[in-house]
Amino acid sequence: MRLLAFGDSFVLGQGDPDRLGWIGRALAGRPEVTLYNLGVRAETSADIAARWRAEAKPRLVSHEPVRLVFSFGANDCSSDGGAPRLAAAQSLLHARAILSEAARTAPVLMVGPPPMPEPGAAARLEALNEHLKALCGRLQAPFIDVFRPLAADGLWARDAEAGDGGHPGAAGYQRMADLVAAHPAWRSFTGAPET
Repeated sequence: MRLLAFGDSFVLGQGDPDRLGWIGRALAGRPEVTLYNLGVRAETSADIAARWRAEAKPRLVSHEPVRLVFSFGANDCSSDGGAPRLAAAQSLLHARAILSEAARTAPVLMVGPPPMPEPGAAARLEALNEHLKALCGRLQAPFIDVFRPLAADGLWARDAEAGDGGHPGAAGYQRMADLVAAHPAWRSFTGAPET
């Protein structure tokens, strides 16, 4: 199976000294899955909407299954002290377009954004996470909510604070990977063996 993961610096695994991020860790021990990590630092949903098709095209093959994973939203909600980079309505329009078109190409799954330390961005991101969850429900696309569990246990925030302030290290990414890998939607989507 080929798994194409599109998103931002959290998909990329920025800050992880092992350069695995959450997605590489969620696929640990799965040699039958070829991961194409297509996360790009600082990208918003608009950036991902503009590039995902072109980057997916050469990796789509007929001789093995392909799955498309998307995870974004943090950069949409971030700001340089003013308004967010994208309004929530714009983020949702991009998400709808991405997920709808991608689902016509291959099975899709969305992993919600992790929490952020900046209070204003954190509140916007929490609201966007809920809107993305509802959108995925309407589109019948699996959605894995990592925002609430990561915000609740504090490990993600402590690990990010010890790093660059926004991105965690290995421990934070491992916590997110554990949440994703244990989720029934992920297990079904990736064909994970029963434990």
